[in-house]
Amino acid sequence: MRPELDGVKTTSAWGIALSLWLLPTPSTLGAELTFAQSSSLPPEVHQAFSNGDLGKKYVFSARLNPFFIQGDFDGDGHLDTAVLIESRSSSKTGIVVVHTARKQVFILGAGTAVAGSNGNDSFDWMDAWHAYAKRVVERGAGERKPPDLRGDALHVEKTESASAIIYWDGSGYRWFQQGD
Repeated sequence: MRPELDGVKTTSAWGIALSLWLLPTPSTLGAELTFAQSSSLPPEVHQAFSNGDLGKKYVFSARLNPFFIQGDFDGDGHLDTAVLIESRSSSKTGIVVVHTARKQVFILGAGTAVAGSNGNDSFDWMDAWHAYAKRVVERGAGERKPPDLRGDALHVEKTESASAIIYWDGSGYRWFQQGD
């Protein structure tokens, strides 16, 4: 006779617990996210990280609140998602943008410089960010003409210091310095 635990055979309870522990869950995709945080991400983000090498190279990061932002970043009428990430090899902070309809993924920072950012390949300095709704962009810190947005953009900043708008130009993401 096998020992029982609250009316359930111990071997069965251990077997169930072990099988539940071994199941792949959204929390295994990002060491810094809790299960609840990871469960909040859209399925398209989990699919992007499950397919290919993204999950091997990057981990989701919850170092800022919010740790992900949604908007129509490519202007195609579908909701896209931007999530904070960290490079597993360099520990540099970045953002992954997932274009939902086109199933495209773009890495900004985390060791990859954003076009127009003077080589900035990490967002370790950033302490706030939000979606910048599609509208006319005001003149920035430099002499460069403000971009015409195709969709929503990301506004990244070091509060009380500097900020930039990261926007889709039709083929990739570009940096526009807003303030110094």
